[in-house]
Order: sequence, then structure tokens, then C-alpha cells
Amino acid sequence: MQSIRDNNISGTSCTIVLCGAHTHGRKYVDWELKGTLDKEHGLIGVQLPSVARATDGKSIVPTRLHNNIVSGYALWITWDQLMGGANALKGYIEDALDTARRPKRLIVNGRDMMRRNTAP
Repeated sequence: MQSIRDNNISGTSCTIVLCGAHTHGRKYVDWELKGTLDKEHGLIGVQLPSVARATDGKSIVPTRLHNNIVSGYALWITWDQLMGGANALKGYIEDALDTARRPKRLIVNGRDMMRRNTAP
């Protein structure tokens, strides 16, 4: 966790999580999400076409990301939205960093870190 904070999260202001078929079950993704939220950085989840789906058709994403999407802190966008134009990514990052729209009090980061991968 210390290495993730020092080597991957430091020097950034926003983390983008690409959510595919097995992302929800990867412990290091959870650890990076925790490090991002500990530092109160912006957070964007991107639904890839390969995202895992529940029986009701909803996307399955890492729980820590889901909690922050529901709270209103993290953005949730599709790959098509991200690829929508040259300034799309810049606009989403600016939105994720807008503390008036996404105040730090919305961060949900109390759950224990994953200890092992739960997806293949």
C-alpha cells in the first residue's frame, strides 16, 4: 500500500479506473482506489465494453468505486463518452476535481482493503 501511495498516486490529482470483466475482483485496484481516496484526489470510473454484468444487467465494479459513485464523489462514464471528442477526458477530469460539485465529505473509504483477488 505504501508503494502504491508513493509511486503511483503521488504527483497525480485524479485516478481513472478502467472497469472490465475482472476489475471488480482485483485487490491492487482496490488498493489504488483506497490510496486515491486517502489523498482526496478525483476519481473517475470508466465502463469498458467488457465490463462484468449482474443478472439485472448492471455493471459490476469494485465496491470502493461503487460506494463513491453512489455518494456522488466519483464519476461513472462509459468508454463511448470518454471517446466522445478531443476535450472529453479533460472535461471529465475537471468535473472530478470540482470540489464545489464533488466535496471531500462525500468520500466513502472506510471498508477494509481486499486481501486477495476474487476474480480469475
